[in-house]
Amino acid sequence: MHKCLLAAVVAILSFSAQAHADILFLDLNGNPKEIEAAKAAAAKRGEKVIVIPEVTKEMMAKQVKFKELTQKANEQFLKKGCSVGTAKTEACATVSKNLNDAMAKENQFRQENELNANTLEKSIAELQKKGVQLSSMVVSGHDGNGHFAGRFGDLTDKDLSDAFTKNPPMGDSIRSLALWGCYTANISSLSLYWKKSFPKVEVVVGFDRQGPLGNSPANWALLKDFLSKEKDLVQIKDENELQKALKGLDGVRITDAAICVGGKFSSKKLAMDLANVQSMCESAYLKDAKIYTCYLNAEEGCANPPANTSDSDLRRFYEKLQDYAHCKEVLPPEQQVGVPSPDTMIRLIHYADIKKNFVQNFSREIADYNKLLDKVGAPGELHWGDIQKMTRAEVLAKLNATAKYLNDKTDEDSALKPEFMALKNFLNLGIQPVLGDLNVPFTWVDTGAGPSEGMKNGMVTASPANVIRVRRDYENDRATRLMNEKIESVLKTSSATKSQMEAIGAREKELQRQMEAGANFRDIMGPAQQIDEDKQKLRQSNWKIISIELEQYKQQLKSENYASAEGQKIFNAKLDELVNSYAK
Repeated sequence: MHKCLLAAVVAILSFSAQAHADILFLDLNGNPKEIEAAKAAAAKRGEKVIVIPEVTKEMMAKQVKFKELTQKANEQFLKKGCSVGTAKTEACATVSKNLNDAMAKENQFRQENELNANTLEKSIAELQKKGVQLSSMVVSGHDGNGHFAGRFGDLTDKDLSDAFTKNPPMGDSIRSLALWGCYTANISSLSLYWKKSFPKVEVVVGFDRQGPLGNSPANWALLKDFLSKEKDLVQIKDENELQKALKGLDGVRITDAAICVGGKFSSKKLAMDLANVQSMCESAYLKDAKIYTCYLNAEEGCANPPANTSDSDLRRFYEKLQDYAHCKEVLPPEQQVGVPSPDTMIRLIHYADIKKNFVQNFSREIADYNKLLDKVGAPGELHWGDIQKMTRAEVLAKLNATAKYLNDKTDEDSALKPEFMALKNFLNLGIQPVLGDLNVPFTWVDTGAGPSEGMKNGMVTASPANVIRVRRDYENDRATRLMNEKIESVLKTSSATKSQMEAIGAREKELQRQMEAGANFRDIMGPAQQIDEDKQKLRQSNWKIISIELEQYKQQLKSENYASAEGQKIFNAKLDELVNSYAK
């Protein structure tokens, strides 16, 4: 493990080996006030706090610095009119190097300092080697359905559970979870994630709605008071008494706190036994998702998700949806049709953040795409301009218009088809998944998040280097297709082979009829292979006839005007290669 991630562990493990137990604090957001609150409670319990990663002021300053350097380098790159994969001028070469260096430094910082599944597992293993025992675990960050993320890490409930499972018995002594993120302790989150991932934990506290802001005094007060009174809370067996105790915790009055002890659940508004959770779903499961579909499809009156991400009709429906998310496990599939996805919905709520992250991460690739549109003479309105100022309705309209234009163009066989194919790939693999389908990492509900590897792959499809690859594949396929068609034509018209090709054609039609009738593929495969072998034998035995016409056709194709000089070069080379291979 990198020394930055282990700094806190090494420092705190210097305490006496006789310490009873300690609180593990996973700090994904870098919130010193929460840590201070946990330490104050730990002191009352005679325990200490182990913080991973140890986010220092120096680390936070460096993170900001690296992001600013990358953003500045990116702005200079675009200002010079450069594009990915090219360095035609000294100026482009310089700014390209500056940008690559800045991105490399930012990525290295992230890898060395952020908490993820691998680094967490290594940290837990180090604690185990030192004989540390844990009494409680605090996880602080943005939460989305069992997924925590923040400025300094990204973890799922499975990542947390696996880290302890792989290092037994480290998790056995943990009796409480404090999950400091939105919707971490509503009935659905408890049922779907935390009670499954940590079945031995006796008490879970978090929030059944949005969590408080990190700079809210109520936030720190609640964490401190819960950890201080945790042993008493564990003893409560009645849900109504649990609700009373919850309301007595500091900070609860102005937060949406919730708690679960064993099978008893309480929030400020609800107290129940989780054994009765199915009764919530019967005849009450959400089917009216009009507000969701309205904004998702940018229908009339819903052109853009509300700017207020914490208090809107969309957010209130999301909260309701969260309350019923567990119903997917207790109701039959036919009663779940049409229910919106909470994962998609939270990204829709934060659509402005997603657009901002998209531009910050992929402005160079978008510039490449716009340049390629100009090259093929596409309408100017298909360009992606200031995406952050576009409403969702405008984004979807442009996606649809571009898809129609590119579908029509890729149906045509022209010298520009590779460029159109690259543009279509960029639309389908790059822009549409992000801005249309909202298929982005959970971290994108906040600004400053980086892309996944899959997103990076989709976004390079319009780069000059990729256009060259598409061009090569297209020209090779075009040459192969035309030459094979010519060979078929010669065999079908030559007196020496015409009758045999007619017989093969009849066999092909019969196989097609069987396929359309639903024949088993295994039954079709043998006869189909035999047809290919018979055609190959005809080609070989009649090569003298074929080769003369094929050579003439090859020269004809080479002499025809073609709009792409590079394409013609690849095409001609493939023609020669094919004719030589056929002759062998």
